[in-house]
Amino acid sequence: MEHTLLTPHNIALTEGIPYRIIRHLSKGQRFYDANLDYYPEDNEDLRAINEMEENLGGLSPEQADLRVVADFCCIWRYDYPQRVYDICSIIGGSSHTALRLHYQICPHRRRELTDYAEALKNWLEDKLLEDGAGQTCKKVYHFLGAKDPLKSMLAERTYLGLSARFLNCSFWGNIVQGDPVSLSPCNAQQLPQNWHQRMDELESMIRKQMGHEAGNFLCDVGGSAEPACHFKFIRRIDILVSSIGCLKWRGNLPPKDENIRGRRQITQTYLDILEKYWTGNNKLGSDKQDSKVEQELFMFLGKPDDLKKWLVACLWKNIKNQTLFHAYPMKRWVEFVRIGEEYIKALEI
Repeated sequence: MEHTLLTPHNIALTEGIPYRIIRHLSKGQRFYDANLDYYPEDNEDLRAINEMEENLGGLSPEQADLRVVADFCCIWRYDYPQRVYDICSIIGGSSHTALRLHYQICPHRRRELTDYAEALKNWLEDKLLEDGAGQTCKKVYHFLGAKDPLKSMLAERTYLGLSARFLNCSFWGNIVQGDPVSLSPCNAQQLPQNWHQRMDELESMIRKQMGHEAGNFLCDVGGSAEPACHFKFIRRIDILVSSIGCLKWRGNLPPKDENIRGRRQITQTYLDILEKYWTGNNKLGSDKQDSKVEQELFMFLGKPDDLKKWLVACLWKNIKNQTLFHAYPMKRWVEFVRIGEEYIKALEI
């Protein structure tokens, strides 16, 4: 799917894709409820949010952009829950409004995946691990261990799969902190034109040698269900490469990344705090750690007013729906990507 939606762009951006060009995707016939109204039996919260919007008496273009921002909190991204802080900061008035949606990653993430592919390539080419090698390179060499013909085939197949994944670094909003973002390179490694043929050859040889045990090792690199922005993308690759290292599926399982632990619990904390902000219910969020998060989020948001409370309620409902129902439909992310791609293409002309 990624290659059908995304195309390489050799430009750098400080001002990203404007939120205004997708306002129509967030707005329903009367209210900005397109990402909220998925389960009509749960109408009480939605009625309250729509009433808050109606009382605002219309939105300026800048305020409408802030409403779009509330749609950008995908709980399956690697940069969630930091995303909650970013959106609260934007609602609170920050001029740094850059956010990435589904399929879009930051330059640091792209560098991490590029380093991973480079480490696999170096291992395949029998290059020694240098003293100053980075953490990603050390990790890959540690996972793979001593060379073996079957390991080499599996590692090469993984290298080709990872290098073929699309690394989209574009973004929405404006960057006021940091350097402009280059949209290239769009892949971790530049592969020859016949890479598909080579992968088919490798997979055929692997199946012949491993039989039915080859199935797990030939899964899509990073998992078939998620792009590089997914919070488990690198975890999936780690599991695959560490399994190749001992030729036993998950036989050398690496430690779990602390950044992807406990998401359900932290999400409930954020939901309680956001609800407290827009409803004024002071009984929510009494834990000491929760209080620290509350102080931070409330500092970013600033003093509540009618607009902020409505925006926070929209953000709260968005997160709640995704947690309960996986309610944010892929077709809307696809439309976001399509519109953003058209905008970027126009910049290149």
